[in-house]
Amino acid sequence: MKKFNKVSEIMDSANNLDSDFVDILELSKRCKFSNCTHTTEQECSIKKAILEGTLSVERFNVYYRLKKEAKYVSEKKNKTKAIDYMGKLKLFR
Repeated sequence: MKKFNKVSEIMDSANNLDSDFVDILELSKRCKFSNCTHTTEQECSIKKAILEGTLSVERFNVYYRLKKEAKYVSEKKNKTKAIDYMGKLKLFR
């Protein structure tokens, strides 16, 4: 997994998430609910793909972690401080 050193690298990575995980985005369009989190909802196409073996749980976990990290950093006023904090918790790899 890539290690991020700068705020801009993390923000760029967040912006490229869609292009790096096209398969997951396409599957998510088939979920019953438009606000599906792909964790607990019934009739989730992501969960179905994982169970069927067409999507690896590892790939989905990487996508989900990157998405949460990018969201956390983007919501903070002091992005460098947010990244440092997450680094101390070993949330960024």
